Amino acid sequence: MRIARWMVPVIAVAVVTPVSLGIGTALLGTFDDSEAAGTDVPAPMSTELKAGDVGVPVVYAKLLRDAAADCDEKPLTAPVLAAQLKRESNFNPRARSVTADGPAGDEGSLTDPRSAEQRAQDGKPAGEDLSDGAQATAPGSGGASGGEGPPDVAQAERPVTRGIAQFSDADWAAEGIDGNNDGVKDILDPADAIPAQGKKMCGLLRTAKEHPGYRGTPLELALAGYRVGWKKVEEYGGVPRASGADGETYEYVRAVMAASPKMVVPVGGAMSGGWTLPVEGPAGTPYHQRGSAWSTGLHTGVDFVVPTGTQVKAIGPGEVVTAGPGGDYGDQVVIRHEDGTYSQYAHLAEVKAVVGQSVQGGTLIGWSGETGNATGPHLHFEVRTGAAFGSDVSPVPYLRAKGLVL
Repeated sequence: MRIARWMVPVIAVAVVTPVSLGIGTALLGTFDDSEAAGTDVPAPMSTELKAGDVGVPVVYAKLLRDAAADCDEKPLTAPVLAAQLKRESNFNPRARSVTADGPAGDEGSLTDPRSAEQRAQDGKPAGEDLSDGAQATAPGSGGASGGEGPPDVAQAERPVTRGIAQFSDADWAAEGIDGNNDGVKDILDPADAIPAQGKKMCGLLRTAKEHPGYRGTPLELALAGYRVGWKKVEEYGGVPRASGADGETYEYVRAVMAASPKMVVPVGGAMSGGWTLPVEGPAGTPYHQRGSAWSTGLHTGVDFVVPTGTQVKAIGPGEVVTAGPGGDYGDQVVIRHEDGTYSQYAHLAEVKAVVGQSVQGGTLIGWSGETGNATGPHLHFEVRTGAAFGSDVSPVPYLRAKGLVL
């Protein structure tokens, strides 16, 4: 039963967030003091895939989201995996690389599937070697080497690769997955290859985190390992240098890092439906206030000082992905919005929303309270780039972009 708002007095509060500390997504990294892979890459504000001709083919979107969700390493997101596939095969499930000195064979070589207009937009005229989509030769065998440095000696060692995720036969034997449970591990079936891609990247990320002294962030190291194998990363002491013996791998890592933000729906895009503040009441503890009351040392949301029983409403259109107990957050609701961001409503006295429910701005989703680790009645509100703790962003500019002012 809903608790009447007059039963509990209003008091100023401080909220204790969950003790677990999330690891932020690594989107920027420096290989060394003079060569940066992604220092000009803007961090995306969401991890919602941009579907369609300008982003990810719709048929692969769920496979990519599931592959990323199956990995507990936060730097691995669906946009990163999507950017990899664009670079590896341009989402061509029948792609087959060709060795620098060998014919294509009966399966044919991988040609550039982009239109002339797409090539022009990518800055690569028709007829030139690929640099940001499918490659016409084996990985690293015909790409730019980053200048007039030594030739890419690793190119000749790279085997023929196949499929949307460009696995070699040896790698597929070790990493292949029967993703669609049809009894076959098919290297040319995206339903198998994309989960296998996620599995391989997840394992490489774990390995990369064991080598903090290597040149590059864990995500960059994992991408390099995917491209040339972890043994090569060990030989180089990290991501190869742009002007070194394997500058093509440097360019591969740089290009994937630069492309991943382009694979997401930008925050603040066109939306349907109205937007509203979650409750009627004054704002209390601000975002990122410092203090020992929070496990991270910072407040991860904004508190609204309202009595127990205050109506809590969805701030905008979206789908409920969490509704119920949330540990230290108490009873909570998390909504995924159409722009790929998430909003969280915590310490509720009662939850009305249900998982899977479609909501609009102003839809009643519950009533405020003080469940979980809270010192008094209030609403703890967060805006996130993912559904889980640790992906928070400042709610104030986000709400202002929707025309809402605290």
